[in-house]
Amino acid sequence: MKNNTFLRACGQKKVDYTPIWLMRQAGRYIPEYRKIRKTHGIMEICKNPELSSDVSAMPINMFGLDAAIIFEDLMVPLEPTGIKFSLVDKVGPVIENTIKNMSDIDDITEYDTEEVGFVADTIKLLKDKVDVPVIGFAGGPFTIACYLIDGIHNKGFEKTMWLVINKPEIFYKLMDKLTDIVIRYLELQVRAGADAIQLFDTWCGILDKKTYCKFVMPYSQKILKSVTEMNSLVPKIHFALNSDSILKDLAQLGCDVVSIDWRNDINKAWAQIGYSKAIQGNLDPSLLVAGGKHMTDSTIKILELVDGRKGHIFNLGHGILPDTKPENVRKLVDIVHTFQVTSR
Repeated sequence: MKNNTFLRACGQKKVDYTPIWLMRQAGRYIPEYRKIRKTHGIMEICKNPELSSDVSAMPINMFGLDAAIIFEDLMVPLEPTGIKFSLVDKVGPVIENTIKNMSDIDDITEYDTEEVGFVADTIKLLKDKVDVPVIGFAGGPFTIACYLIDGIHNKGFEKTMWLVINKPEIFYKLMDKLTDIVIRYLELQVRAGADAIQLFDTWCGILDKKTYCKFVMPYSQKILKSVTEMNSLVPKIHFALNSDSILKDLAQLGCDVVSIDWRNDINKAWAQIGYSKAIQGNLDPSLLVAGGKHMTDSTIKILELVDGRKGHIFNLGHGILPDTKPENVRKLVDIVHTFQVTSR
């Protein structure tokens, strides 16, 4: 029988303990994964369902986490469209043919989900390898747009912001195209059996509230609505960094769970989001690297702040850092699972 504690928490139902999974839980901090990476590139793993599902299952088997997220990259659905990119260690996506004008967007070819069918196969294999729900995911259209316009990750995405301000018609057209790509990609995952999906619109927190609501929010709403219409039983999670100024807006996207970063006070954030939504988060990833008393105390503080409310999923405020020790992850899971909740 599957352990559905994570799904119950997404639906704000009674649970026996707080469920936990971690963004980037399958990755560079695991020695067994590092061995695979010596002979396989990231995209090579992504395109190999057997290998990708094995990597996705690693942290479940090692640490007893309550959900498995597929090992893929947010750039995967862009490859069939003619976008030329490479995934560079410690850098992220590096785009060769960046978006500068309307004709660049026209060059993004028709998207065929059959060309990323390996993602569906990964989900199907993974569901047979783990006894917990499987999370599918996609990058949000704004986050993908940031990479496509700037060409590489940077803190401000200056070229993206210039386009938003000075050439909004180009930006809107790009967002329309990316939204269609993301919708079809998530629909593929839901059809394959994904038990939940997470939309990683990581960088939308660089925008002020007014700009977010005008240029990003309608597209995220369209994506999450499409998933709901396809299968209303699949919980939808939205994650963004630096989201404090737009928390109330994120609650209006149509997601079931709002995932917050470590800079948010989880109690205050939940009050802004509204208690009719579940919340996910939000330990500082650097504390998981540090381990010891600082990690333990901070973890317990988060659990105490939300104790008594249904709908808390423990996670980090961003992805696991590569210097994290596996034993720290094991300890974190143990703390969360054994914390005595007063009312669930």
